[in-house]
Amino acid sequence: MESIIKKIDTDLWKAILNSPFNHIDYEALLANDPAKIRKEEMDVSLKEEAITVPKHLSVENIQIPSSDKSREIRLRTYKPKGKQNLPVLLYFHGGAFIYGTPEQYDFIFFRLALDTNMLIVSIDYRLAPEYPFPAAIEDGYDVLSWLSKYADDIEGNKNKILIGGSSAGGTIAASVTHLARDKKEIQIRHQFLLYPPMSHILKTPSMNALVNAPMQTKNAAEWMWKHYLQHNMTKPPKYAAPLLEDNFNDLPDATIIVCELDPLKDEGKLYAQKLENAGGGVNLLEIKGAVHAFDFFPSSLSDIFYCQQIELFKQILNQEE
Repeated sequence: MESIIKKIDTDLWKAILNSPFNHIDYEALLANDPAKIRKEEMDVSLKEEAITVPKHLSVENIQIPSSDKSREIRLRTYKPKGKQNLPVLLYFHGGAFIYGTPEQYDFIFFRLALDTNMLIVSIDYRLAPEYPFPAAIEDGYDVLSWLSKYADDIEGNKNKILIGGSSAGGTIAASVTHLARDKKEIQIRHQFLLYPPMSHILKTPSMNALVNAPMQTKNAAEWMWKHYLQHNMTKPPKYAAPLLEDNFNDLPDATIIVCELDPLKDEGKLYAQKLENAGGGVNLLEIKGAVHAFDFFPSSLSDIFYCQQIELFKQILNQEE
């Protein structure tokens, strides 16, 4: 652990140590009471100062129909006021398939929607262990399908849909992308994946070298997949573990971000390689000095990456013109 800490960006490491979320014992809770993580994160969030919505931004929570007629799916939307026909980013929050909320990304999306001139649609998908695979990707595809028909109703362009996610949200985004390709009903323009876990096997060189890295350990990854896959751990179903898919043809171009000190790093790289081998366009970026979920902590490294994200999205959107 000490050798890893020495390589972490100094400013970032200070921010991690000073974060109130650092007091949550994620490791123990993942093993013993995963759902309790949601309560503990909410308790911390309620003590934090509220973020003011920028005056030129519209933020709404809407409910849309699910393919399961007994319930609806909540979406949190972020869009510049007075704009129409906006490119749409369908986003899946992180949280090990188990916790996390769209609201946790307000501090990023309040700015990103304005700086990129996008409609960001963040989905409050069902969480494991109560709702294991395939609940999250079912919700994801339902929302994608709805956007392909009704994005115009919320000032989006239904023909310009991007998909993205961070951590486990990136996994779900990739799974939905494969599913959409196979269904041949909706065209996703681009996939934007931040430090995604891509396989339950956990035997890559980075997983072994960074087994106890801050913010993401091998042990936590094992529990995450156990709660998500449950009785399917020995043989995950199709779409559950994106790296294990057998067809990488005809998928949208991808931007994949990995972190130098994240045990999941090689999974993202292997996924990028499979996309490239199938003829897909891939922009793979490795953030030096960064650990998993680094961009959630205020630091100069996070600030630099935020600016990189703006440029990346502008390049992606310009290519789609």
